[in-house]
Amino acid sequence: TKALSEIRRVLKPNGGKFLFWEHVLSEDNKTLALQQTLLNPVQTFSADGCHLNRRTGMNIQKVFDGKVDLNYMTLEGKWVIAPTTFGIATV
Repeated sequence: TKALSEIRRVLKPNGGKFLFWEHVLSEDNKTLALQQTLLNPVQTFSADGCHLNRRTGMNIQKVFDGKVDLNYMTLEGKWVIAPTTFGIATV
């Protein structure tokens, strides 16, 4: 959330927008979420600190005080990076 707080800080007051698209921890498949959690140490080591098990959408909502158009979808054929959140957060 430190990076998200910095993003919010530098956006234009009263209308600045943050567009985002991130792979996240599965919200609708407990088996996949467990796989993501178990594979996360390998992922962070091999992918320069990239995490499989973050709840980025929730974190964005917290930092932007709920002023977020948040969407969730699962991409076909992408296995552990299939769960995705995207949207627009507004200051």
